[in-house]
Amino acid sequence: MGGRIRSAAAEPTAPHQDDGGGGAGSDGGAPGRAPRSGGGTDAAAGGGGAAPVRRPSAGRPPAGDAAGGGAQQAGAAQGHEAGGGWGQDGAAQGLAPHQPVLLEAALAFLAPRRGGRYVDGTVGGGGHAAALLAAVGGDAQLLAIDRDPQALAVARRRLAPFGDRVHLVHGDFRDLERHLASLGWDRVDGILLDLGVSSMQLDDPSRGFSYQEEGPLDMRMDPGQPLTAADLVNTASRDQLARWLAEYGEERWAGRIADFIVEARRRRPITTTTELVEIVKAAIPARARRRGGHPARRTFQALRIAVNDELRGLEGFLRAAAQRLRPGGRLVVIAFHSLEDRAVKRAFRDLAAGEGFRLLTRKPVTPGEEEVRRNPRSRSAKLRALQRLAAGPAPAGGEPRTGAGARASPCDATR
Repeated sequence: MGGRIRSAAAEPTAPHQDDGGGGAGSDGGAPGRAPRSGGGTDAAAGGGGAAPVRRPSAGRPPAGDAAGGGAQQAGAAQGHEAGGGWGQDGAAQGLAPHQPVLLEAALAFLAPRRGGRYVDGTVGGGGHAAALLAAVGGDAQLLAIDRDPQALAVARRRLAPFGDRVHLVHGDFRDLERHLASLGWDRVDGILLDLGVSSMQLDDPSRGFSYQEEGPLDMRMDPGQPLTAADLVNTASRDQLARWLAEYGEERWAGRIADFIVEARRRRPITTTTELVEIVKAAIPARARRRGGHPARRTFQALRIAVNDELRGLEGFLRAAAQRLRPGGRLVVIAFHSLEDRAVKRAFRDLAAGEGFRLLTRKPVTPGEEEVRRNPRSRSAKLRALQRLAAGPAPAGGEPRTGAGARASPCDATR
């Protein structure tokens, strides 16, 4: 396919030092933690189409052909259009390996169709996006957003075969209204969010996300933003550090770790990941260090969330984004830890409690045994999906709704 990918620039939202966001932990090898869009492989490599979505078993993704087309067809389409298969695009195109989590389930619940307009709010390396476009073919268009310019560079190469059907934007998905307006789009047929940190970010020591490798204490998803993890560690108050660790990392030893950080930085600034790891290890009692995975996992998660302000406004965004769906449109979110998943669950429950929306996932869809075996980082992924109904008013965004009707509708949704 010819043409050039359209690209637009947008100012990412600056993080607040006293607020944070949601996402997975900061290293994919840790138990109960998975990064978004990468690091392993789905049991199969595709899916798509516009046929009815089958009723999946609770906690399991739909069958590979649930969205029509099937995994093999979508994988074949991508291999043909992009010059390489899902697991081979690094060798075929010089790209970083990128195989998205819960790919089949995401496509099944999005149920993409020809001529539709879709948004990937966290495009990363473009795995979900390429699968969606390959599955539907035709003139479907995609708005692809990411805060990380390095990820966008990978996505640009990966999605180049789809030409001007792709609109790449450097920015924050929470600015969706502005991004849609720049294209003259009012409504869309589907929105996908794959939250958390990507394997490309984790596996690059220079980005400072991993507690397994030495690197600068950075953790910025957008390297252009001024605030780094080192800035927070070296300037935030003891109480602020403890609050971040407790709330965003759910760290039992938050206060003690904050005390040790403050004491260490009095001697000299903390500038590397390994320095912080050693401080955390010293703070946590030896008996506690032997349980629950790497002792620094929760600290790194909390700091990354604070640096990138990831949870700020997530529920409100989901309610507002749902209003941008056309009748029958789908909103699909993949989350990687309890803070994110709770926010998604609340927003979807509140929307479904009113008229105009219904839940497609009574329980979150999780990776199967084969995907977890191939990609241990995927083990904590949870997918939830919501559909806008063809008739009836949609509830306004804003404060959560309560009351009757908050239970999920059955999962057998059709477009």
